[in-house]
Amino acid sequence: QGVAMVKMVSMVDNYKEITGERLTLRPEELRVQQLHWSNDGQLLTVGMERGGALHCYLTKLSALATACETRIVYLSSLREMTIIDGVNQELPKIVLSTDVEPAFVALGPKHCAVGMNNRVWFYSCVTPGSCELVNEQEYVGSVEVVSLNATHASVLIEGRVYLHSIEPKGPGVAPETMIFPEKEDERSISCATIAGIFLIYAHSNGHLQYYSLADGTEVNEFRHTAGLRAIYPNHAGTRVVMVDQIGGAYLYNPVNDDCLAVPDVPGSIEKVVWDAADATVFVISDGTSLFPYVYTQVAVGGSMVRRLGNLSLGTNGELLIDPVATPIPHGHSIVMLYDGSICTQTPSGVISTQGARLKSHDNLLRVPGDPADREQQCFLQNLSLNRFVAAFKVAVALDSKEVWMALGRRALECLDIASAMKAYRQVPSPGMVQFLERASLIEDRQLLSGHIALVFGLFKDAQSLFLSSCQPEAALDMNCDLMQWDQALHLARSFAPNRLPDILLKSAVQLEAKGEKHVALQHYEQALLPEANDKEAQTHNNLCQAGIARSAIQLGDLARGVTIAKQLRDERLCKDCAASLESMKQFTEAAELYEMAGLFEKAAALHIQDLNFEAAAPLMKKVSTPKLHQQYAKAKEGRGAYREAMQAYEAARDGDNVVRILLDHLNEPQRAFQIVRETQSVSGALLVAKYCEKQRNIRAGIEFLFLANQDDEAFKMACQHDEMEVYEKVLGDTEDKKRHIQIAEHYEKKNMLAKAAKHYGICDEYSTALKLYLKCGERELDAAIDLVAKSRNATLIDQLVDFIRGDSDNVPKDKHFEYKLQYALGNFLHAVGIALMIAQREEEAGNYKAAHALLLKTYRDLESQKLGVPMDLWRQLMILHSYILVKRLVKNGDHTNAALMLLRVAQNIQRFPAHMVPILTSVVIECQRAGIKDQAREYACVLMRPENRSLIAEQYKRKIESIVRKGAASQAEPFSENTAPCAYCGMDSLAESTLECPQCQNISPFCVATGLRVLRNDWAACPSCHFPARYSAFQACAQAEGACPMCSAPLKPGEVQMVSDVTQALETAKQLLAPPMRDV
Repeated sequence: QGVAMVKMVSMVDNYKEITGERLTLRPEELRVQQLHWSNDGQLLTVGMERGGALHCYLTKLSALATACETRIVYLSSLREMTIIDGVNQELPKIVLSTDVEPAFVALGPKHCAVGMNNRVWFYSCVTPGSCELVNEQEYVGSVEVVSLNATHASVLIEGRVYLHSIEPKGPGVAPETMIFPEKEDERSISCATIAGIFLIYAHSNGHLQYYSLADGTEVNEFRHTAGLRAIYPNHAGTRVVMVDQIGGAYLYNPVNDDCLAVPDVPGSIEKVVWDAADATVFVISDGTSLFPYVYTQVAVGGSMVRRLGNLSLGTNGELLIDPVATPIPHGHSIVMLYDGSICTQTPSGVISTQGARLKSHDNLLRVPGDPADREQQCFLQNLSLNRFVAAFKVAVALDSKEVWMALGRRALECLDIASAMKAYRQVPSPGMVQFLERASLIEDRQLLSGHIALVFGLFKDAQSLFLSSCQPEAALDMNCDLMQWDQALHLARSFAPNRLPDILLKSAVQLEAKGEKHVALQHYEQALLPEANDKEAQTHNNLCQAGIARSAIQLGDLARGVTIAKQLRDERLCKDCAASLESMKQFTEAAELYEMAGLFEKAAALHIQDLNFEAAAPLMKKVSTPKLHQQYAKAKEGRGAYREAMQAYEAARDGDNVVRILLDHLNEPQRAFQIVRETQSVSGALLVAKYCEKQRNIRAGIEFLFLANQDDEAFKMACQHDEMEVYEKVLGDTEDKKRHIQIAEHYEKKNMLAKAAKHYGICDEYSTALKLYLKCGERELDAAIDLVAKSRNATLIDQLVDFIRGDSDNVPKDKHFEYKLQYALGNFLHAVGIALMIAQREEEAGNYKAAHALLLKTYRDLESQKLGVPMDLWRQLMILHSYILVKRLVKNGDHTNAALMLLRVAQNIQRFPAHMVPILTSVVIECQRAGIKDQAREYACVLMRPENRSLIAEQYKRKIESIVRKGAASQAEPFSENTAPCAYCGMDSLAESTLECPQCQNISPFCVATGLRVLRNDWAACPSCHFPARYSAFQACAQAEGACPMCSAPLKPGEVQMVSDVTQALETAKQLLAPPMRDV
């Protein structure tokens, strides 16, 4: 009790208050005096303290409710029915007042039916305020179930269904009633309902029948294996869940007559409700929980029903479902399901629309900003319901390969090729997209399902689907691709006998690889084509014959297999058959087939192993394996065929055995010597050394003892037989100081001082070596110079210089030795000075070519050391070369050029004292020939001087006198020399014989062929000495004489190359003469 309030508590829920059922009374009545329940617990009477007031409350109504699409009708009072919209709560309620308390209710699109016992009242209920009774029917028995559509009502009464229109056709006109079944004595209908335009009813014997209200006839019948207890169609009647007498549930589709068992149904099925928003989803209620299911009509392998629950992805992107039920509150019953939202009726009759959702749908709607795991579940739930458009939108947000793979796979499972292509493009998977583009052209659903099952690796399902399609041969193709030849043969015999030969051949190959030789042989024989008219058939038969040959040999029919292999002459086949024969120890046949296969080494090896050397002999030339040649050589040697054995050992690259046979059996020692020298074989050298010792060939014995690493024995033999030169030769430049000391001491004892000094020098005993060289005198000075240059010892240098100058023995040596010493020591400045001194002495003696050669060598040595060339050296070389060129120019008839060179020499005539008069005579003669009259007369006058006149050759004296006399009397035209631009500055009107430019002060290089200045546009160089030349003159020189005028090196016309860019050459020539030279 309480003040003006009554509270209700639940005895089954730990005595908690039921707040929704609290009763608030009027405060003026003060307090509750007394409470009393009716016997059935539906009425509560409350007595108040003031005024003796009594209040009577109805606490419990019958749980009476049903739904049609989204509309719900329920008993809201004892004689009041309320119709609401379970989705849109804002729509107005429709309230119906009835004359009696109804025991059952039915709702249609436009009408509501209530009734009790055998009477039913029909009301129109389209909008509020327009509700009215439109018909009242009384039936012959108690009504069990009433069902409505827009125009008709069906009533189940005692095993029969009464079908009539809801509203009469006119006042006082009763609706026409149809009764099912028509026979009076048949009362077997266990359940019936109207859905869409169909009356659907089921018999206790399991027959399910569809009656079309539009056509007025039976349109479909299905016979179930057990009696049906209840049926639950969707709103259109296109799918119906059947519950049979043994508790099983099945989904029947009258469109394609599919009947699918509903998996994992609860133990007791109280009710089945279809989702009003999604015609593929339904739930089964057992009174305490809801079990959701999704129906997929189009899928790989046919329609399917799957239970929904917790979702995850497998390793291959498959959707994994862990079935889970959604509990409902105690005492509640489900009335309507809309897109996963549940509407229930409480035990008190109240309709609960508070937004409870199935667990399989709780994350179905994506909300921006959701965490990643919730978005993942949103994607999976949409995927499980086959809502690919919504799943694609969520997948775009997740954007992971795993998600796209799952979407593509699930779309393929549902044969939604377009959605699958969109998903696989996002993966990306170009190969799968190309496959789907081809698959989208397949119209046969079974064929398409087969290809998709094949992609998923469901080979058995794929075969069944292919066989039920319009192209059953696809199953054969699949088995061939999978190399399942037994199944392929079975299918080929059924509907593709023309493919049997090819399949038999491939099956035989597989069987042969497995070791099933007998069956393989049979298949090879069966695969042979009776006629092979084209190349493809011939190839097929050849493969069959090859298989027969291999199998026959492995089964022991050697003659047949070998014969076929030889006929086919296929290298691969011969190799395989030969290998089999070899494993069977049939060496002769195996070797023959190896030879036909081109494996000559294998063939030869088998012949040798079989001791058939006659057969092996022709093959040895084609064998490169040393081991085989060695085996063959040993066999031949054993038979005394030493020449053939030696050749085989050579082929085996066994030099020691070759040497042995040459020495012991063939008596060809020189060839053995040569082989050991080439191979440097220690063991071979030892064999030869022993042979030489027997033959008393001391010189060869020393050589080969050394090669055999018997140094001490070789040295000892050389000392005993005075053949140290041989030992010295084989020792070479080996840095064995101890051995070189021994050799030096040996030579010193023999008074062979130069040789002793050489070996002391190798041992870095420079002082001892120099003393011995100096004892030898001038003939070993070159070696002494090299020794001192190597040692760089100041004391030894001074000692050698004193010896060359004669300070030590009062005998001065040739200046050439001092030049060589200074150059070897790197004293280039001093060396150049000595070279100039020597050259001048040679010039004074008239040895112009020797002087030229010395100056050229000095020039090139300085150039190779990248040192500057002194001007004196360059000028002296230029003058000498100009003089040497004269003879060649005169011979070629170029008198002008010869005269210019002679004038250059005449200007430096003091350098040629030995031949001054002959040179001046040549100047006069060539100038006269070239028309250079003034210079001819000038030098003729010099020759007419008393000191020179007597030295003039008689043949030229008169002519010179004539030139002197005529020159005084006549006025000759002055000579005009050809001019050319300076190579450096381009100054014009510069005579070609002038090397120094007055404008830029640069000295241009002179041409080695003409002596004139080298021109920019006519530049070449000697490939040997690298001196510049005029290209045209140098080319002519190469053609006429074949040698360079400067260095005398051989020269071919093709070796003369024009230098297009002479900038670098000019710069190099300029630097060569510019920098000062220093000693190093």
